[in-house]
Amino acid sequence: MQSEDSVNELVYEHMLLSRYALQGTPPQSRTEALDRSSTVLLARLQAGGPMSVAELAQSFGLDISTVHRQVAAAMKSGLIERIKDPEGGVARKHQPTAEGVKRLQEEFRSRRESYERFTQDWPREDVTALARLARRFNESVEATLGHSWPRHYPAGE
Repeated sequence: MQSEDSVNELVYEHMLLSRYALQGTPPQSRTEALDRSSTVLLARLQAGGPMSVAELAQSFGLDISTVHRQVAAAMKSGLIERIKDPEGGVARKHQPTAEGVKRLQEEFRSRRESYERFTQDWPREDVTALARLARRFNESVEATLGHSWPRHYPAGE
């Protein structure tokens, strides 16, 4: 049984984590910071391969029109391209462009540097425990909502 205080603390700390997650990741040595939707789209396509708008919408649990707008904006920015279905299907698929892959790598590098800065005085096992618990939480959310996310961790530089 979970204590109400623990769940309340988790809710509040998650709100702060969401705020802090992107704070401190200036676009230093990058063209510009990626917006949240482009980052998530690129990461999903990189982890799972080419997908149609309908497949992306289903994987995110969002309506097609929302995902279509996000994909269109990412295509206009040169981050995602439309391709023929590699498996011969009728629906067009989307994949990151070379520029999209480069920008996603820059985004993760910058975020990694920020997280390293925020946890520099932590013991390694605490950082490992936080990552393990974050993954466990995310996988519980994914299982509950029925939207699993393939794991494709960016390599360190």
